[in-house]
Amino acid sequence: MKYSELLGEWLVELGYTHCFFVAGGGIMHLLDGVRNRFECIPVVHEVSAGISAEHFNQCAQNGQRAFALVTTGPGLTNVVTAVAGCYVEHRELLVIAGQVKSTDLLTHPERQRGVQEVDGSAICAPVSVRSECLRAPISRSRFLSLARLAQGPHPGPVVIEVCLDVQGAAVDRDTLCKESGPTTRLEIAPREDDIASMRKLLNGARRPLMLFGGLLTREAAWNALPVFERMGLPIATTTSAIDRVPTASPVFAGRPGTWGGQRAANLILAQADVVIVLGAQLDLQQTGFNYREYAPQARLVHVFPSQAELDRVGPPSHSKVLASPDAALAALLPGIHWEDKDGWSDYVQEVRAQIPVLEPANTSAPGYVNSFRFLGNLSRATQPSDVLALCSSGGTFTGALQSYEVASGQLATTSAAHASMGYGLATAIGAAFADRSRRVVLTEGEGGFAQNLQELAVIKRFSLPIKIFLLENQGYASIRATQKKFFNGAYLGCDPETGLGFPNWEKLFEAYDIPCRVLRENDAEEGALRKLLDDRSGPEAWVVRVDPNQPNWPAVSTVLAADGSLTSSPLYDMLPGLPDDMLARVGRYLPGR
Repeated sequence: MKYSELLGEWLVELGYTHCFFVAGGGIMHLLDGVRNRFECIPVVHEVSAGISAEHFNQCAQNGQRAFALVTTGPGLTNVVTAVAGCYVEHRELLVIAGQVKSTDLLTHPERQRGVQEVDGSAICAPVSVRSECLRAPISRSRFLSLARLAQGPHPGPVVIEVCLDVQGAAVDRDTLCKESGPTTRLEIAPREDDIASMRKLLNGARRPLMLFGGLLTREAAWNALPVFERMGLPIATTTSAIDRVPTASPVFAGRPGTWGGQRAANLILAQADVVIVLGAQLDLQQTGFNYREYAPQARLVHVFPSQAELDRVGPPSHSKVLASPDAALAALLPGIHWEDKDGWSDYVQEVRAQIPVLEPANTSAPGYVNSFRFLGNLSRATQPSDVLALCSSGGTFTGALQSYEVASGQLATTSAAHASMGYGLATAIGAAFADRSRRVVLTEGEGGFAQNLQELAVIKRFSLPIKIFLLENQGYASIRATQKKFFNGAYLGCDPETGLGFPNWEKLFEAYDIPCRVLRENDAEEGALRKLLDDRSGPEAWVVRVDPNQPNWPAVSTVLAADGSLTSSPLYDMLPGLPDDMLARVGRYLPGR
């Protein structure tokens, strides 16, 4: 049989059911090998193939998987942003790419020999778990072992280039399948001593806090939640794990962090005396640049499935545990017997109640929809069966992280670590294909949306149930804010007045036969939004006109010095400052008090 057909068989064996792709001559045999084995979804640009596959895998709950299939040369380079996004987000992604014939491969320092040839495996090597070019057929056991690296124990992208002559090679199935190799380890079990130490810390804590990160699966978090709720032990979540704990849970402590970090959550984190971090990498986006003051009073335990991530410079830790977060949580739960002797659980909820998510300073000019209020109303107007697809950068992204209320069982997905513009639409597409019975609600700023808008064709072609809310703020609001803060309003390339151009959105959606209208101010309330969402099925879009100068508070204070260096406050010390009387109520255990 042809080798490409055998690769298709092996991908089915690995659980892959869907393929996002852009057709090309460099993958002609691979296309022939997958056409009858998977649901093949053609997208317009290769970066969308990678992003859609990522978020399909994030939202599929029945064991299904999706991979991206791209051609050689520009097909491969176009998908690199999606590969890099999954690498820094520690997420599964398998990319199968074409390559020129093995006899046409360049030899360095040659720049090109084959048609549309680039050294894709070399390009992807720094941003992938493994990147290989198949110059000859490999066995089933080697291919399965290679592809499974994407799944864990430390997930990430795997890029496999397959030379054109290898794709079409006639091979003997029995010969390539008879060899058996070692099974790829998908989980790292925690050491018993580490679990015993964490239990002792938690059980003896006065003010404990769990922090769930994106590598802790929904299933593990949701299964553990009743245990923590019975004890009243608070749980916070990172940006990649916002659906691990519903907002209405009595133990939800908010979303600490920098971009979109909630002030109340940052204050709670700063007052905890024990913090157990499960599956969050604790990068600067989470800890802030003043990372030595992260959880300043806590004995911090960091659980992560990568020794390299545990060993890098970061917040001072009491201990670092090499383990898969799911396995660590499952082992930890039976021995937790924490008692709330000081009313910590009630205090956490008091802090959250005292500090509004919508900061009083976040006002909007007349005639505009307040983006924070709108995003909160929108989240409450959704159904528990909906998927909340968040863009990954800009004011819409940070506003959603601050304002969104996530219901029990609801899915939310974003790609915060790479924080690339242009992710939202492909994110929604991947989520929609993962479960066609779920409605997807997408929020995206027009700056990011414009970078990948061609995928509206996919939404229309497959009649995907995606509701698009396009927040129009006349450009790149976060860039505008940066130029205002640090360069005294010397604006460049951030809005139409400084050279940036955008289409007439209603006419654009009309070209794709997708209903679109401008959202009126009185339709931005919860009840009206629920009616709009439930009015009819199928794809729809609304343009939400928000203040181009909408403030984005609270924010960690960062000062630009004369030498160009930046100095940042701790996470809990956010601007604008709280009144003294309120700080006394919500900062009872802060350092120095």
